[in-house]
Amino acid sequence: MNDAEQKERLARLKSAERRRSARQSAIHRMLSRDGAGIEDKVAAVKTVQREDKTRVLSAISGLMGQDSRKTD
Repeated sequence: MNDAEQKERLARLKSAERRRSARQSAIHRMLSRDGAGIEDKVAAVKTVQREDKTRVLSAISGLMGQDSRKTD
């Protein structure tokens, strides 16, 4: 891989990370609003699920684990 290809690859990676970060920030802002209704929160979860199914499953598993510890 030559220098130009490396720079192009790095630029693509940086661009993808900026897009991912912007999406995450927008979702976080939407959920942290005082007036965020349940519909907004469900829409945010659906959006995250489309983007990163592994992260959603991990979060749900963690929540279920917390619930089982509370009932024990």
